[in-house]
Formats: sequence, C-alpha cells, structure tokens
Amino acid sequence: MNTFEFLQISSMVVPDRVALGQEGRRVTFTELSERVTKLSNVLQSLGVGNKDNVAIMAMNSPEYITVYYACAKLGATFVPLNFRAKQEELVYMVNQAEAKVLFIGERYLPLVEAIRDQLTTVRHYVSIDAKVDGLPFAEELMATAGDEEIYTEVDDSQSSILMYTSGTTAMPKGVVLTYLTLSVYVTNTMAPANPEEHHHEVTLLSVPLYHVAGATTMLSSIWGGRTLVILPQFDPEVWMKSVQEYGVTHSFVVPTMLKRIMEHPDFNKYDLSTLQLITYGAAPMPYEVVRRAVDIFKCGLMNAYGQTESTSTLTFLGPDDHKIEGTPAEQEKKLKRLRSVGRPMDDIEISIRDDNGVPLGPGEEGEICVTGSRIMREYHKQAEATNDAIRDGWLHTGDVGYLDEDNYMFITGRKKDLIIRGGENISSGEIEAVLESHPAVDEAAVIGVADQDWGEVVKGIVVLAKGATATIEELQQFCKGRLASYKAPAYIAFVDELPRNHLGKVLKTELRKTLATGASEDLRAGAATR
Repeated sequence: MNTFEFLQISSMVVPDRVALGQEGRRVTFTELSERVTKLSNVLQSLGVGNKDNVAIMAMNSPEYITVYYACAKLGATFVPLNFRAKQEELVYMVNQAEAKVLFIGERYLPLVEAIRDQLTTVRHYVSIDAKVDGLPFAEELMATAGDEEIYTEVDDSQSSILMYTSGTTAMPKGVVLTYLTLSVYVTNTMAPANPEEHHHEVTLLSVPLYHVAGATTMLSSIWGGRTLVILPQFDPEVWMKSVQEYGVTHSFVVPTMLKRIMEHPDFNKYDLSTLQLITYGAAPMPYEVVRRAVDIFKCGLMNAYGQTESTSTLTFLGPDDHKIEGTPAEQEKKLKRLRSVGRPMDDIEISIRDDNGVPLGPGEEGEICVTGSRIMREYHKQAEATNDAIRDGWLHTGDVGYLDEDNYMFITGRKKDLIIRGGENISSGEIEAVLESHPAVDEAAVIGVADQDWGEVVKGIVVLAKGATATIEELQQFCKGRLASYKAPAYIAFVDELPRNHLGKVLKTELRKTLATGASEDLRAGAATR
C-alpha cells in the first residue's frame, strides 16, 4: 500500500476536518491533499520521479509533512535529516542517500551553505519556510504549479523513508523503511478515519519528524483522520498551551520532556483535561519519574519501546499496567512492571537469545531479537552491517533484557554496554536503577573502566537531586546492600548533568571519552575537589 493513500482516503472521509495545526494555523484534509498534489507537480518538474531521493532539513511544520506525502505520491524516497548532526555527518548522509533535491528551513540555510560545495548529488535547493534571495521558495513554486493528478505504482518492498540513526562511534546508518513496513505499522495500530465527530481525536507532535516516532505519528494521524498539532520544537509551556488550545487527546513524549512538563512552575495553570493518553518512550524512563506521572496525570499512560530498524514500537506497557490497584501482592507486581517496557505487540515475535543465537527462557538475560513484517529492509548501501543486524530473518537489536513469566520485557542495557568484570557479565541498567533509587540521586549512568586485576570494573556517574548531598562511600554502600558485591561501583563521579542526544538518550560514548578513568571524581561546577 502506498502511504500516500492514507491522505487520499482521509481527505474523502473527513474532507473538512483540520488535518494539521500549528501556532493558530489550520489546514484541512482537503487543503493538505491539494497542496500535496501541487508540490508533487513541482517535484516532477525538478526531475524527481519514482525511486529518486528527496532530503529535508528543517524544524517540524505543515510544509515538512507536505513534502513527505508529495514524495510518496511520486514513489520518491523521503530523507529527513537530523539538523543536530555534525557537518561531516550531514555531508555523508546527503551524499550517501544521493538526494536530488534538498528542502531547507530558514534556520539551517547557513549550515547548508557551509557544506554546499561538498554535496555532490543535489541538483536543486528549495527554501521550505521563507523567501530567501537566491533560492526557490516552495510556496511560490506551488502557487504556479499545475494540479494534475499523478499516479505512481510502487512495490511494497520499495523504500518510502530513508532514516539515518544517530552515529555513536561511526557515521549514521541509513535505515530503509518500506511502504510495507510503514503500512503494516500504521494500519495495525490505528483505526482509519471516522467521520463521526465523537471519533475526532487530536494528536500533539512533540518529537522531531526526522525521528521514527515523529514519522510514524505523521502517518498514523493522517490515516486515523486525526488533527495533528505540530510543535516546531519542544517547549514544556508551549506543549501545555497547545493541549489546552487544541483540545489535544494524544501525545508522544520522551522521558526528559515528561519530566520537564511535570516540573514546570505553571503546570497546574493549564487545562489538560482533554488528554486521553500520553505515550512515552525513545529513551529509558527513570522509575521515579513514571511513578510521579502516574500520580499527577489523570489520563492513560503508555510506555512504548522500539527502534528505527523495527519501524517503531515493539512492546508496550498499557494504561491498565500504570494503574496501581488490587491486592498488596498485585500492587507490588504492578510497581515492578513499571520498570518494564511491557509486552510484545501482536504483529511481531520477540526472542531473547544468547551470544550463540540460542533462545533463552523466562528470566534469562540476553539480546533482544525480533522478527515480523515490520523490520527494516536493510541499512542503505551497508551489506555487512545489514547481515550482522538481520540473521535468518531475525533483527538483532543490540539491546539486552529478559522476559518475565507473563511475557513482560525488561531492558537491562545495550550489548555494547555490558561490563565484563573477571569473566562476570554486568548490565549497566541494573546498577543505574539501583543508584537512581537512592533519594539523593536525580539520575545516573554506568560505564566500565579498565582495571589491572579484573579487566573492567564499574563506574557510576551521578547527578544529585537539587539540594541533596551524598558521599561516594554512601552510594557505594547503598549499592552493595542491594547488589552482588562485584556489581557495586568501584568508582563514583559526580557531575552537574549527563550528556544527552536530542531525544534524551545518555551519550555513553561521551562519558567514556571523559570519565573512563579508574578514579572517583567530583566534577560539578564549584566542587571543592576535582
């Protein structure tokens, strides 16, 4: 199924319903369909056709979404670029994708100008959100474009989105998401548009469209006939204002966003009563944050775990799992499961496997592997990496975890984050959870550091809660009282904050570069010891 048909169907079922909203602007499904037709004619006039690649670097906007559906209408591949990437990464992504056209947001024009002479495949540069000297402006091109309907036959296995994952130790990998993977995900998780007004729901887009959670939200909302309210970038107060103004019913946030929303001094001033469901994911959720969210929000909460390579969600912890009710034993079990990422979705199969690929039983820790019609086709132009990731039809996620007796999945770390101390495998996530359970600790990360006797030992990097105090020895003893002694941190480093990417994931590569020493340290601003 061509994902363009999501828009085509909804524009017939709910033509006058608002499809996109941003900062007071509203675009109906009919208007969006007309704009997509015009932009597809523009792209065709620029030489873009079936299987060509079109890149975009801009903040979230209705125009951004228009570009995606225009590409789908032509059978062209959409390449959303992470504007936070380094210049050399951007050059690599655009050239490796062989992008023919590059749409640019005004904010990123200087960045593109700095690398333009290195972009070897781009034939046309188009400004997406402002009239700029020397560049065609998308709005003006559309104003003079034809409105001929374009019909393109696409194969299910054909690339629809080429999405680059964050590079850690190497250049980003281009994940090929096909029309099939995207269609299966959307149609299995969202009902189609319904013209009855009481079925009208409103989704708030809080994450970037270059992230898989943003891209699938863009697709699901259109297919479901929802109004999609678009934040150019996340701001906790703007998020709350938007919920109130548009009557938002659904939103996806990453844990750091949810924490900032709850901690905002004006949280209680906004009417958030229309919210039906807040989904969180894309990074580990600190236990204390989700416990507080359960108490604060009156709507349902859902934890979603997935990867770009799996076309988003693999498991989910649903609203009922967030209701701490029942007998004391049932409540205790539910509290424990708040640390999980829930159970597998119906359209995929999950297996926990050891280093030899042997499936493991309940409670046994190993690599999380998944199979189903939603796993990526490949890493673009990287056969070796593809073959390493997909073996015998199973995607090896690189995440480590286990399934309990009721099929709830617990993630304990990344395979590359395993610390091997004297032959014993230690999962960093287990130690991080213990450190973060200390009342003085706001957040923590754990890495392995070289040791002459043991090969590697554990080092905890800790951010203390505001106004709290704790000593290195206190935290070490706290861990030893709750962990096997060999798992307790040999060293502790105090820092003001943990380095994170745009979606809140801790950048452990940065920690290893700066803190991989066999020593305890206090690196907070103004600390007496260094």
